[in-house]
Amino acid sequence: MESQRRIRTDTILLTAGLLLLGYFIADVLLLVFAAVLLAVGLDGLARAMARRSPLSRGWALVGATAGIAAIIIGTLGLTATRFVQQFRELSETVTGFVEQIHAWLSEYGAITMLEEMDDENGGLSGAAGDLAGQAMTWGMTAIGAVTSLIILVVLTLFIAANPALYRGGTLRLVPPAKRALVDDTLSAIANALRWWFLGQLASMALLGVSVGFGLFMLGIDVWFALGVLTALLTFIPFLGPLIATIPIVAVGFAEGMQTGLIVLIGYIVIQNVEGNVLVPMIQQKAVDLAPALLIALQVLLSLIFGIVGLILAAPLTIVAMVAVQKLWVEHTLGEPTT
Repeated sequence: MESQRRIRTDTILLTAGLLLLGYFIADVLLLVFAAVLLAVGLDGLARAMARRSPLSRGWALVGATAGIAAIIIGTLGLTATRFVQQFRELSETVTGFVEQIHAWLSEYGAITMLEEMDDENGGLSGAAGDLAGQAMTWGMTAIGAVTSLIILVVLTLFIAANPALYRGGTLRLVPPAKRALVDDTLSAIANALRWWFLGQLASMALLGVSVGFGLFMLGIDVWFALGVLTALLTFIPFLGPLIATIPIVAVGFAEGMQTGLIVLIGYIVIQNVEGNVLVPMIQQKAVDLAPALLIALQVLLSLIFGIVGLILAAPLTIVAMVAVQKLWVEHTLGEPTT
């Protein structure tokens, strides 16, 4: 009994130590996971190209990588100046709309208390001074972000070039009797991540193009910037499209009440088509994520790890769910899963 208790204590301490270590190196682990996620998507694209063409998997990967790089560079080259200009106009439009709301609230006396609190805390000038004092910190953060992006691209390419090497190395850490089970679990995780990644790309394209085209038809000047912003935010399930609603609706109502209502209704319709038609079709091949569970994990991981935790919350949830289904529900409990 004493021996069993000592073993349990050692297991608990080891688990706690590993969790603490994981927390301290969380930035590195999340960066590696992001690289694995992108590599899985790139590998799936290369395999699909190899099946439908005479190219080998290696040459298909080279073609896919070169094609994606060409699209990104070409898009940035053709639209970077326009995007920056429209994004600046978007910021000015949203700021003007906020000022209109502020003036309306001030007219009815609802903002007086907030202004008094602002004066007690040093006012807007104090806040501006604080922001100026943080300029160096923001600059260093930008440099760190660029460095992380370069590392992410390099890791992604290395993993996608020879995934069997890293998968085999992972399996060698597992006892031989369990390797078949772990290999099957890794295959299921990779398949689920591929389909989730495909679903997010399809959702990004649908919402980005639809929002941009709709705003263009309404004559809103910043349609391109809002379309790109919506597409990028849609990569974050559930919360991303909700966040995108704020600038879209603000710009719409800044153009007028009728335009604002049209924009709001149109966005709700597009979002419902994406959420109720496209996403379920893709999730049949991946994992059906419960909205409440995913939103709770998004909030939790964003509080712990910041914006990176929010972005990677969905794929991390997929990995956890597939692992539980394979290792616990199927293997331990002996119950079938879909």
